[in-house]
Amino acid sequence: MVKLSFRSGMKPIIRAILKPVQRKGAGRYLQLNLLSFAASVSLTRILLELTGYPQLGNETLHIAHVLYGGILLYISSLLPLIYANRRAYTWSSVLSGLGVGLFIDEVGKFITQNNDYFFPAAAPIIYAFFLTSVLVYTKVAKEAPLDTRSEFYAVLESLKDVIDHDMDPEEQSELKRRLKRIKKKALGTDLGFLSDQILEFVDSEYIHIAPDDPSLLDKAKIWFDSFEERWLSRRRLRLFLTMAVLLLGLGASIRLVYFLGTAGDPVLFESILRERVAGLSVVTSAVLFWAVIQWVMEGLVGLILLTSAALLIFGREKNGLGLGSIGLVISLVGVNLIQFYIDQFSTVTKAFIQFLVLFAIYHYQRRFRIR
Repeated sequence: MVKLSFRSGMKPIIRAILKPVQRKGAGRYLQLNLLSFAASVSLTRILLELTGYPQLGNETLHIAHVLYGGILLYISSLLPLIYANRRAYTWSSVLSGLGVGLFIDEVGKFITQNNDYFFPAAAPIIYAFFLTSVLVYTKVAKEAPLDTRSEFYAVLESLKDVIDHDMDPEEQSELKRRLKRIKKKALGTDLGFLSDQILEFVDSEYIHIAPDDPSLLDKAKIWFDSFEERWLSRRRLRLFLTMAVLLLGLGASIRLVYFLGTAGDPVLFESILRERVAGLSVVTSAVLFWAVIQWVMEGLVGLILLTSAALLIFGREKNGLGLGSIGLVISLVGVNLIQFYIDQFSTVTKAFIQFLVLFAIYHYQRRFRIR
């Protein structure tokens, strides 16, 4: 843990450890951030569409919602700097998600000379930004290696609940387990001694244990776990996943078959292709080229998903789920990126369904330990 260096005739110099440590609960904070981000962009677009894109201002001023986003981002950055309570991180997560959603929604204005809010490239940029955030979340949400230093940071984070009289029995048990692991790993060191002292306090009668009062999110999780245990058996979940990848695969494959059927007639093919991009204000040869690429990629993903469904039907669960997740990732990362340019925000529903199915596959693999 501690780096030592020696000089002749001198005591060892203890150097500071600069390696970053992942915060306890980082996955939950990022999850709140993502949900707030998605809600911010979606609700902003829906409200503007319903109200006819009103503008706040006059002939000189235009108060764009990017300014509100900036204010929320600033507030979210101040909260963890000013307050030490863990609730500050929760509010910072929510406000930063709302703020970045309001900010990124206006990206079209900042990449065009004429401040074009409806610039076609804005939709895929927003989607790519959100997708990158999701990838960061999946990385952070994984269990981090339990080294002694990281564990002690988590202990210090948990002690805030002791100070606030907000530690419930489950949190106390988790804290004791962490301290026992640290004590065992760091025996004879400063952290080992300190963990022993804290463990003695946590086990004592002086610590206040709050009643187990789960939050709204905790209650939702408890309800879902109970619902899943009772109704979502392995057989039913496998049937749901099979039908989901089958329907998604059929939809994409049918479009590919239709596309290939018109390829022999150049006039009909070009007519259908131009109809495909008719919603764009400017149609160039490059746009037509990418529309073809998107069609072909979507069709290939459809074939992958159909193969995945077939494997699941014939009991090849591991291979079927693996292939299905690959097809969905290709669609989310590649196909949808192009489709957001062509179809703009109407692609949100499709992407949302694919995200749900992909996370359902990952959840199934974790729950039934399929590796």
